Amino acid sequence: MILSLFVFLFSCDYYNNMIVKKDKYSGIIIQKFDDIENHNVSAFKIKTDNDTISEAADFFPNSWEYAEVGDSIIKVKGELYFTIKKKSGELKDFYYYP
Repeated sequence: MILSLFVFLFSCDYYNNMIVKKDKYSGIIIQKFDDIENHNVSAFKIKTDNDTISEAADFFPNSWEYAEVGDSIIKVKGELYFTIKKKSGELKDFYYYP
């Protein structure tokens, strides 16, 4: 039983890390909101060149408090963090934590 639970938790963590590592985007934060459909997590709505996407800020500790509408956000494929760039030019990285 304990081994099955361990394998399940490990596979969930591995899956989450693989999903996050595959993401790549760059855009402007156009809204901060509570995503009711996703367990009410705090999230950003991001306008990219081609689309509007959502990112769960709760998985990147302290990013919600730091970010403001109008800030840039950059996520590089293969990395477990994103960078928020303030209008002043200040940059700060926020690391994924499941």
